[in-house]
Amino acid sequence: SSLLSTYTAAAQMYAQAELEMENGDEPTFESNLMRIRNYHVVTTAALPWMTGTGVNPLLRAAYLVRRNDELKKRRSFVQNAVVGGMEGVFVDAKEFEEPVQSPTALVSPTNSTENPAVSPSSSSCCSLDYSCFSLSEEDTAAGKDVSLLAENELTEGQQQQQEEVTGEVTLVVPWLVERSDRDMLYGGNVFENMEEQEVFIRRWLSDDAGMPVEAEELKILFYPARYHKYYNSIFALGDICDLIPNDTTDVCILEEPEHLNWYRAPGSSSWTSKFCHCVGVIHTNYKAYARDHAPAGFLAAPLLAGVNSLVVQANCHKVVKLSGVLQEFVPGGEVVENVHGIRETFLKEGLRRAAVVEKSAGRRGVYFIGKLLWAKGFDLLLELQTYYCRKTGEYFGIDIYGSGPDEEEIKRAFIGGASEKGNGGIVYSFMGSSRQQQPLPVNFMGRLDHSKLAGDFYSIFVNPSLTEVLCTTTAEAIAMGKWVVIPSHPSNAFFEQFPNCLMYRNRRGFVSQLKTALENDPPALSDEQAQLLSWEAATMRVVTAAVVSERDAARSRRITRAKEGTVLKKAISGLFNPASSKEGIPVTNHVASYGSMTATSTAMKPLPVQ
Repeated sequence: SSLLSTYTAAAQMYAQAELEMENGDEPTFESNLMRIRNYHVVTTAALPWMTGTGVNPLLRAAYLVRRNDELKKRRSFVQNAVVGGMEGVFVDAKEFEEPVQSPTALVSPTNSTENPAVSPSSSSCCSLDYSCFSLSEEDTAAGKDVSLLAENELTEGQQQQQEEVTGEVTLVVPWLVERSDRDMLYGGNVFENMEEQEVFIRRWLSDDAGMPVEAEELKILFYPARYHKYYNSIFALGDICDLIPNDTTDVCILEEPEHLNWYRAPGSSSWTSKFCHCVGVIHTNYKAYARDHAPAGFLAAPLLAGVNSLVVQANCHKVVKLSGVLQEFVPGGEVVENVHGIRETFLKEGLRRAAVVEKSAGRRGVYFIGKLLWAKGFDLLLELQTYYCRKTGEYFGIDIYGSGPDEEEIKRAFIGGASEKGNGGIVYSFMGSSRQQQPLPVNFMGRLDHSKLAGDFYSIFVNPSLTEVLCTTTAEAIAMGKWVVIPSHPSNAFFEQFPNCLMYRNRRGFVSQLKTALENDPPALSDEQAQLLSWEAATMRVVTAAVVSERDAARSRRITRAKEGTVLKKAISGLFNPASSKEGIPVTNHVASYGSMTATSTAMKPLPVQ
């Protein structure tokens, strides 16, 4: 019955001709990332600001460089083998494990009758397994190299386009034009020019991330920007899209596409008209921030959600949401997938801790690391401290690492300080009762790279935030083999599969889980569990998640034509109907289309550049 209801929903979404397409489950040429591609990874932050939108896009770009290099080696190896009459060299090669297919493949009328829950695609484009970056474990599909899949079936135009692809990967990051902004965000690492910051980024990628080859090959492009303290965010000064030369535009990965497009200049072209394929990766739950922390949040949140949906639809062919906690952006054009990984440094620390025979008897330190913002759950942490003390008779000690705009206020809340009333602490209301807060056993340790907390001193990471989308520091702590105590929440669903993750549903559950962590050593991860956290696995999840099926592309073209026709009819009608012309011509949402690489108008006017 569930399969029937799923098919019924799909039938309402797709036209009958689209459901009956023979190649409907295959990826479009533009969205197929199994081959060598040129990439631009555009983000809203840059090192040394160690925020998720600064670190993760950099590592994604670096692993795409590594992936392109491996695909080039495979293509060269296959071509040389064919020339030398060695077509049979892949007879014993490991087969692919999963095909790349769109969600619509599950409800396609061409599904296998033997297993209706799984739809084997007729496409030769298959997903690499997680060892795809090792030439010693060559991945093939029916004896074909992955970089050469279906090349004989390409049209003349597609073949020419593929030959023009060089495999360049460019990271596009902000340059803070005001020195005061750089002082505020970067602390002691203040750069006089973009060249100095580029050197810093490459050195970090080479030394800290252990990727010297990728650090040399990666291209870095800066765009002018300003930091807005009120929003704790960086915004571009001008149009980023126009700064990118047209000769290498192929695939664009927009990290936070809504953020990048809030302040677009009037008349700017969409990203989908400049690039063959645009993938938006949603990092931040801005709707939740607006609802819980903005003035008149109950009004601001739905308004912001509407704006987000408009700008994302206008600039993305496919949207990847890191967790299910996020709003809907593009109905039928988005997928929930964790496409982030963690550095090898953290995985190595997990292996080290697993090999330690004598565990950390006695000291099991508790810590948190992240931005010092109230929105990160510090008010919840205060409540948990209070409840823990009520149940156990004492507060639990915790070291807090990080910095942020709410740092001083958070410090006063935890350890006391001079308030406006002049007393030695601050009066807070917890669970319905106000009291004079006593200084808590909390140490504020300043900003630090999470990898520096490797070792046996800390064994427990506590993160009570409910506004995260997918917390990178939580994944890093899990990889290092530490206990992770986090709330049961859609943003944490990915972490539930790991044995050292302790989830709680309420304050009582938190007390129980923290006691468990304080009294026991965390279990070690299996090799398979650790691999799920790696950037190799995350890169392959990007390849799969970015796919737009031929069926979805046909549906997008149909919707675009229908909306363009509606607007045209109303425009013509307005010429002969004065009453309707006075009301104006309504415009519709911006829908990206593969057919024409154009989009209809949007009801949202661009916001002014600040």
